[in-house]
Amino acid sequence: MASRQHSDWLYRLAIFAVICTFALIGMGGLVTSREVGLAVPDWPTSFGYNMFLLPFDQWLGRFGIFEEHSHRLMASLVGLVTAVITGWVWVRESTGGSRYAALFAIAISLSALGLRTQLMLVAMACLALCALGWSVGKIIYNPKALRWWASLVYSMVIIQGVLGGLRVTQLKDQIGVFHGVLAQVFLVALGLLALFNSRWWKESRAARNINDLVPRVIRSHFFYATVLIFLQLIIGATMRHQHAGLPVWDFPKAHGQWWPSADAVSLSVYNKERSLLQDRLHAEGKILDANGNPSVFLSTGKSIQANHITLHMTHRVMAVLVLGLVLGTTILTRKKLGKAHVLSKIALLWLGLTLVQALLGILTVLKYKPADIATLHVLAGAGLLLVGAFGATISRTRALPAILSEPVNELADDQTPSQLKGARL
Repeated sequence: MASRQHSDWLYRLAIFAVICTFALIGMGGLVTSREVGLAVPDWPTSFGYNMFLLPFDQWLGRFGIFEEHSHRLMASLVGLVTAVITGWVWVRESTGGSRYAALFAIAISLSALGLRTQLMLVAMACLALCALGWSVGKIIYNPKALRWWASLVYSMVIIQGVLGGLRVTQLKDQIGVFHGVLAQVFLVALGLLALFNSRWWKESRAARNINDLVPRVIRSHFFYATVLIFLQLIIGATMRHQHAGLPVWDFPKAHGQWWPSADAVSLSVYNKERSLLQDRLHAEGKILDANGNPSVFLSTGKSIQANHITLHMTHRVMAVLVLGLVLGTTILTRKKLGKAHVLSKIALLWLGLTLVQALLGILTVLKYKPADIATLHVLAGAGLLLVGAFGATISRTRALPAILSEPVNELADDQTPSQLKGARL
């Protein structure tokens, strides 16, 4: 049974884990944006050292190595904090053999951090995948059992860590795509676990039936917009892990067209134009930073292909659809539930993040894909998905009546309507 007793410290630790995960996604985004994912070419070791024992002078202040190694260290911190949360939740919600079995499994998996053998870590990831499937089945059967939510996120963080390592050793972009997408799913699952451990969640009333829920149109808007954002993030992760630079660098049109041609002749022209632009930017000192390291990644040495153009334009179309759905959700919630309703506030935050995300996407194109702006674009996308998941979950589980206007009190015997109006003002 899920514990109804609130723990401020467990909630704070879960929030800390979410913040660390945001930082981890940002650091991973920076690694990809700067094309330095292979700066540390071995795993689970780093230049032959235990990851935690790599000398400072071999990674601090060294372009590429610093980003990649910092990403690994932050991933380890997220894994450790998630393990503590998982053990804490199991201690609170279970007794006897199941509690001790869970704590033993966590201890064994943590001890694997010292392993230097890929095969053992891959085997552990396979076991974590089985645990993930088992946890999903338990959650479907009993969504209120937070110990299974905790097991879910801990299984995911193990799989995510191994995928990140295999991306380095196997040199496959497809693994990078899965790694990037799973990071977003992990953030959502961890964020929901934090929400379920919040005081607000435990004090709010759960819906007993469909009549307790907000109108269906609002639930649908939150759900479908969130699904669309997730699909958009998959497209974005696929684009980034092609490591092909920027195939289109004008906006709102693309190569002067609303949908650019992708025939062989056009692609040859695009590649020639990009090469000339790259040379001009380099001559103007806009490609490298003050330390001589690359900061703009218009071109990475790969030629523009037809699928690059198609994926880029699909990403733009999806962005318009996401903006339209989130805007519609915001208008509907404020109209049907009132401005003060929690879902109206979530929707307004969602709309603000969507506009920021759109601006960052435009700047990424117009500024020729600078690493810092591209990374902020990734972070904003993660925030969009998390806020959407919150809205979709709350709208489908909590009994939250509309707040359309202030309640009208009956007039006191000695009050006139004008006096009552003045008191409200």
